Amino acid sequence: MALDEATLDSIAAAMVDISGNVKAGETVLVFYDAGAAALARRLARRSSDIGARVLYIQRDQPLEAEIALTCSRRDALRSSVLNDVAIQMSDVVLIVRCATDADAFEVVPRDRMVVWNQAREPFLMNYRVNHTRWVLTYWPTEKEAAAEGMTLDEYVDLFKRACDQPWREIGEAQARLVDMLNAATTLEIQANPRDPSPDRRTKLTMDIGPMRFVNSTIDRNFPGAEVFSSPVRDSVQGALFAVGKYAYDGRTVEDIHFRVENGRIVEARAARGNDDLNAILDTDEGARYFGEVAFGTNPGLRRRVMNGLLNEKVGGSFHITPGRAYTFTEYEGQSVVVDNGNKSQIHWDIAVPMLPAYGGGSVSLDGRPIQIDGRFVDDSLAVLNRGSEEN
Repeated sequence: MALDEATLDSIAAAMVDISGNVKAGETVLVFYDAGAAALARRLARRSSDIGARVLYIQRDQPLEAEIALTCSRRDALRSSVLNDVAIQMSDVVLIVRCATDADAFEVVPRDRMVVWNQAREPFLMNYRVNHTRWVLTYWPTEKEAAAEGMTLDEYVDLFKRACDQPWREIGEAQARLVDMLNAATTLEIQANPRDPSPDRRTKLTMDIGPMRFVNSTIDRNFPGAEVFSSPVRDSVQGALFAVGKYAYDGRTVEDIHFRVENGRIVEARAARGNDDLNAILDTDEGARYFGEVAFGTNPGLRRRVMNGLLNEKVGGSFHITPGRAYTFTEYEGQSVVVDNGNKSQIHWDIAVPMLPAYGGGSVSLDGRPIQIDGRFVDDSLAVLNRGSEEN
């Protein structure tokens, strides 16, 4: 089952009207993978109907991988020129990724991937993130469904539930959660605390005193629902265990374990892809420090998946991010503090569920639990707990 016409129109309307806030006379760039062309066309039509100018770029990951495999840094920079110019010309960037060819870069050595990513970082990451209104979604695919042991129909249903949420109510509840986080100094996160093996437990503590969290519903990701900032860079202590598969730059690693001292990942292991994991973390000095800590709050998502955008939004989960911190100081009209000074080429969200089905867990602020086994204890956050009875 593909996404039906009504769902496609609903997603396009939300991305263009709410997330992108597209206005007549603006320039919109639709950046999409071939497998997501049906949604890309609706995004273009919706934007055009409003009176915006529409540009488009179709990404071809296997072709990019072929070029990245042999090109010099100078040629990598040249190959990104059209992307760079299009993004600079745009007020809004609408991105539709499709995981069909996500493993194309497996053939590209890590040192080549570093060169390729460096050539694209100034505009695809820094300029787009800091100087345009942008929103990203992932098109559900047969390949992703198979990776989750689901039929495509089941996976599409999961995606639709995540999209069909009371965003206004979620935003109001998240605003209260942000107030709680902003009033605290110390954050402690535990996951799977009763596992017999210490290596499969998460316990992290960190200072968040000077940081100010972001309330994000569908402003940048669709579907959305998270609150995020960053920890004080050198303050993170403890251990992390992240069950399941995680992908970055075409590499897949499974069952990640970190030991963290004074903010730095001093030991990293994986049940599968151990060498790839450490190669990613050795990209630069900042890759072994954390640039983000966040909580997923989407009530329609109550199971982990490999898709990174969905996984970090799972209600009752947290994610912590080796690599680059965000640098913006305002988000949707609100002052925020998200930059802990960590700079890196990578930004890799490692999401961990704290739901009973995954061993439970807790979130505590200044020693006081605010979430237990994926459920917030404050009644004012009840909308974020919907669906947790299934776990």
